[in-house]
Amino acid sequence: MQEGERLLILGAASLAASAISACFSVGGGYVLFGALTWIMPLPSAIAMQSVLSFGSLFSRTHAFWADIDWPIVRTFTAGSLIGVGAGLWLFVRTPEGILSLLLGAMLLVLAWAPKIKWGVRQGASYFGVGILHAVVGTLFGLGAILQPVLLRSSLGRTAIVGTFATCLILLEVLRTAGYASAGFAYASYWPEILVATVTGLAGTWLGKRMVPMLSERHFRFVLRLFITGLGLRFMHKGLA
Repeated sequence: MQEGERLLILGAASLAASAISACFSVGGGYVLFGALTWIMPLPSAIAMQSVLSFGSLFSRTHAFWADIDWPIVRTFTAGSLIGVGAGLWLFVRTPEGILSLLLGAMLLVLAWAPKIKWGVRQGASYFGVGILHAVVGTLFGLGAILQPVLLRSSLGRTAIVGTFATCLILLEVLRTAGYASAGFAYASYWPEILVATVTGLAGTWLGKRMVPMLSERHFRFVLRLFITGLGLRFMHKGLA
């Protein structure tokens, strides 16, 4: 694949992912990650996911600043400090085939497992969520823990979007530092970082002004199908 084609795919995915996240609060990360794993090897996609999300996360943090729940952010980030270290230790020791199989299995569980009733308080529980989300996110590129917890909390939609984005942008800083310390050369990917940052900012601006074409229920059904397809693709890749 030519460099121009890769950047075009990445830009379109980043724009769509940011708009979806700003509009529906969920789903954008899966779109961006799916595109990344199409245009680069899985370990590189996992490491790049942290950096390429900065534009979208920063713009959502800025847009919903007044609604952020800062006690959750502080407690989650404290747990993330531990989780990133543990996740990075696993990441550098897990073969790509095993990583792909485990990631595919996780996505299929996320898509089809029964809903869990989370009883999480704004104290020590979010510290544990931070550890678990950071371990899974550093190992697989997708955390998949914090978002469902926030969606089942008492926070309103704008508070969920702002709090989630702020927690993640701080986590991504930690993850990026960890991957860089493990030898990943981010400087060689500066065109991808630039394109994703610009389109991520634009996507959030669009998402805040979008009138959803799908109801929340229909959107979640489409997202479930997308996650299922992504999971099956990783399972096949790992087995192959």
